[in-house]
Amino acid sequence: MARTKLLKNADVVVTMDANRRETRNGAVLIEDNRIVAVGPTAELRDAQADDVIDLSGHIVIPGLINTHHHMYQSLTRAVPTAQDAELFGWLQQLYPIWARLTPEMIRVSTLTAMAELMLSGCTTSSDHLYLFPQWQSAR
Repeated sequence: MARTKLLKNADVVVTMDANRRETRNGAVLIEDNRIVAVGPTAELRDAQADDVIDLSGHIVIPGLINTHHHMYQSLTRAVPTAQDAELFGWLQQLYPIWARLTPEMIRVSTLTAMAELMLSGCTTSSDHLYLFPQWQSAR
């Protein structure tokens, strides 16, 4: 059976559809994982939903898409010697560190980067992991 969710009373719902509609006091009706209706809360208030979330004081926007990320770099963004460096100097400072990354470091950096992306509204990302960490054989 399909689960439904009604997001209602949003200050603004931004659709980014062909007409770039922005609906004040907007609502979004979701069935399973699909948006089935968007419009003013007054038009969707009678929708029967399993869950209803009042979004007064909030806006609703489509999820952002990040098409180029290097998640492992989240571990080294605060290295002091690389902070104000230009690209080549930055790479010279960080490649020796990246060469010693372990699978666990990659796992932690990926979890960190994904949490940061989600908190900023990103729902889709493509990671460019071109480093091969020092895989340790199981003993």
